Amino acid sequence: MDNKKYLITGAWGKLGRYIKDSIESFSPTKKEMNILNICQMEKYIKANKVNSILHLAAISDQKFAEKEKLLSYKINVLGTRNVTKIAKKYNLKIFYISTDYIFPCTKGNYKETDNPGPANWYGFTKYAGELEIRNLTENYCIIRTSFRPVKWDFPTAYTNVYTSADYIDIIAKEIILCLNYNLNGIIHIGTTTKSLYELAKIRNPYIVPEECNDETFPKRRDLNIDNWLFEKRKRGDL
Repeated sequence: MDNKKYLITGAWGKLGRYIKDSIESFSPTKKEMNILNICQMEKYIKANKVNSILHLAAISDQKFAEKEKLLSYKINVLGTRNVTKIAKKYNLKIFYISTDYIFPCTKGNYKETDNPGPANWYGFTKYAGELEIRNLTENYCIIRTSFRPVKWDFPTAYTNVYTSADYIDIIAKEIILCLNYNLNGIIHIGTTTKSLYELAKIRNPYIVPEECNDETFPKRRDLNIDNWLFEKRKRGDL
């Protein structure tokens, strides 16, 4: 494993729990280090030998973000600004977890170079977070990805909604690989494009297929992962 010491924001969230024990890291709770409190962050950085920041802390529930727009903006945008300012000040690389929702999710196969057009408020705040990072530092890796809980607990899954997402334990391993590669810039991480039904059936063979008839529902969330596959192939991990 990489011997870097990562500071993980949001380490006790859904994704952080699958990553924090697999890398050399500091994993403060929100009480120990709130990203909206830049002085508290700086104090934590000074007290611990950190090489890089893995920024996971965010409001990621799309419905909650839509309902609590101001709060989600503060955490996803202003919080990311604080994290980036600290990273810049102490010459730390920042790895930022972004989302497929920065795209409109209407045509799919989105490449790193495609122009964003957020599908919802959550996607807007995450893209705004990307811009904060890109405007404040050159030492970053923006990871656009998506994941599902480790088990598919719903009785049905859509056959006409497509994604490059995978289960959280799978995506966590991919992110750890990306950290080890120490990539720069923007990278799309995921697995082969499939319908939600195909994804669900992997871990729930009894899943019932269902078609999504909601015209407003994002049906093509799949990211183009060619660059990620190239990086894995280059290092013998594929």
